[in-house]
Amino acid sequence: MMEDTDHLAGLLAEAIATGGLVDKTNLVVPDVQGAYAVQAAILDKLGVSQPQGYKFSLRDGQLFGAPLIFVESAREFAFAPGIRIEVELAMTLGQDLPPRGTPYTREEVQAAVEKVAIGIELVRSRYIDGAGDAYPLLLSDMMSNVGYVLGPELDRHVLDAGADLGGLTLTNGAIALFDGPAKHPDADPLAAVVACANRGLPTFNGGLLRKGQVVTTGTLSGAPYITAPSEVTAALGGASLSITLKG
Repeated sequence: MMEDTDHLAGLLAEAIATGGLVDKTNLVVPDVQGAYAVQAAILDKLGVSQPQGYKFSLRDGQLFGAPLIFVESAREFAFAPGIRIEVELAMTLGQDLPPRGTPYTREEVQAAVEKVAIGIELVRSRYIDGAGDAYPLLLSDMMSNVGYVLGPELDRHVLDAGADLGGLTLTNGAIALFDGPAKHPDADPLAAVVACANRGLPTFNGGLLRKGQVVTTGTLSGAPYITAPSEVTAALGGASLSITLKG
């Protein structure tokens, strides 16, 4: 098992470093815990001692996650075929959330978020033809994260229980990719963060959410493909964020 973990981690770490792709044809598909072991091995191979944040997903009450290796304010990125864009709420923690005997309330977790901003996640599978139905392969691949852009801050009240996030537009040049109410897939953008604070990080070595880390919990816009080098702009809550994908 360790040999399989190291092999897959080596392939993915190289793809992360070079922008390349991995042929999954003869790969041994890990289970979920094995996928988290692959994530940890990738971080080790890349020399990342502490992720800059995490992306989380709740599926039927189960919490899944992956480290965010790239969190930046840059506005230019390399275009690659198969790249997609997700507009999200980027939450920066103002304090650690260590495990404790008494569960954290939603209000306590919200208070631990120092600021919330527009986030644009760049998503692209590092497998030729994608991960398919093998969810652990997606997990191993850092849930397809290839970049995360921090945009302008939003009013922190967007995290209030039941808050109306307002309208969201996502444009690719003159093409509207999304234009409508911003809705979180969990209904509550804090739900996965609360789950993580109370259950611990869904990673190989466990751990905790730390001050300064960015956490994101799902797309508000779907995940449309960007088909050519171009500019993408997201507008939400009176603020906007533009990035350029260069050929």
